[in-house]
Amino acid sequence: MKAVRKVDDKNKTREAILNATETIMREDGYAAVSSRRVAAEAGLKSQLVHYHFGTMDELFLALFQRADAQNFDRHMQLMTAPNPLCELWKLNTDRKGMGLIFEFMALANHREALRKEIARANVRTRSLQISILKRALDESGVPLDKFPPNVLSLLMAGAALELVTEASIGVHDAHSDTLKFVENLLQSIEPIHATTKTVG
Repeated sequence: MKAVRKVDDKNKTREAILNATETIMREDGYAAVSSRRVAAEAGLKSQLVHYHFGTMDELFLALFQRADAQNFDRHMQLMTAPNPLCELWKLNTDRKGMGLIFEFMALANHREALRKEIARANVRTRSLQISILKRALDESGVPLDKFPPNVLSLLMAGAALELVTEASIGVHDAHSDTLKFVENLLQSIEPIHATTKTVG
């Protein structure tokens, strides 16, 4: 019983460190993350950060892997959603989720291991998105040569990224028209359940 409690305590401490790191990254960016600040945010001694993660690079990598697992789980849920295209669009245009991704991308410019992990995660998620799109298009009777799922996945991700990036710096030119265009496109494929989330 003591061994189980010790594992639980260790997991709780790791989660507290990861949560604290994520909070700091979201609020002040990755450059503000230090073992001392993470420990203060988590209410722990700073030595525990290195005890559980070794280096800050390992901490960043673990945090990304946790975020990727959560993101992948959300994508998996879309496989059985009644309107997967619309839900995929909502997921892609979620500013809260993208904010952390921006920080990881900036951090990856200086961390080779993180860059490779982001690339691996991107390939895996893109593959799942393509499967989601293919199923949705098949069920709607949309010819795949007219809307290739791999192309549609890239276009949706790219448009969503641009919308979120521009909105984050206060640029909104053509956003409402673009959102309306995407909404109309999705409604033509998923007429019953289509709803989109405004980026802002």
